[in-house]
Amino acid sequence: MIDDRIVTLTVGPGPTTTDCAVHEAILREHSPFFRTALDKKWREGRSRIIELPYDDADVVAAYVDWLYFRKIASKPISPPELPIDDGEYQFLARLYAFGEKVQADSFCDNVIDAMAQKTDDIAADGTRTFPSHSAIMALYNGTPSDSPARQFVVDMYAEFGAEKWVPKEAEFNHVEFLTDLARALLDRSQASSLHKQSNYPRRRKWYKNGDSAEFLQPATSRERIRIGAAE
Repeated sequence: MIDDRIVTLTVGPGPTTTDCAVHEAILREHSPFFRTALDKKWREGRSRIIELPYDDADVVAAYVDWLYFRKIASKPISPPELPIDDGEYQFLARLYAFGEKVQADSFCDNVIDAMAQKTDDIAADGTRTFPSHSAIMALYNGTPSDSPARQFVVDMYAEFGAEKWVPKEAEFNHVEFLTDLARALLDRSQASSLHKQSNYPRRRKWYKNGDSAEFLQPATSRERIRIGAAE
């Protein structure tokens, strides 16, 4: 039987707050954050009112739904223009960040379940969708550096990504994500045979002048000696 004591979560900045009622026992069960807040030595524990001025009502409502039904309440927000443009991922990222804040590990794991399952969904045209830069920004802004969710999005980009997934505008990219992605790609490159190939035959790829697509024959030993002498 559920303890009938009710806690009120007051969400958002005043005066436009939203109240969300939840049983105290359920709120305590999955979150050390809320267990601590409801300790009787704190004002919140005595009043059973917890203020969450920096959180969003839709996110907290989805968390409360999960507390009762163990399901992640999310759905596509808009039709994707690119394989990574889907507002649902951003919402899921916000859910994960909230779970990280309240230390609800099981909730975070279920959000990862939802994200991973979504990447496996195949549309009628054969495409799949992946977290966009807006979802990555929300996730990285709300998680610590060792968060497993960060590893998830890095793995998705390293394994399935394309150049167009990364915006050219610097303000749309999270520098920590780009660093994590670069390290992951370099690690994968080191494990492949690519690092064993010769670079001199393809040098014109990096020229300012000349056709970078031109087929190049490896330089002879005599040519290499001459180039070395010129330097």
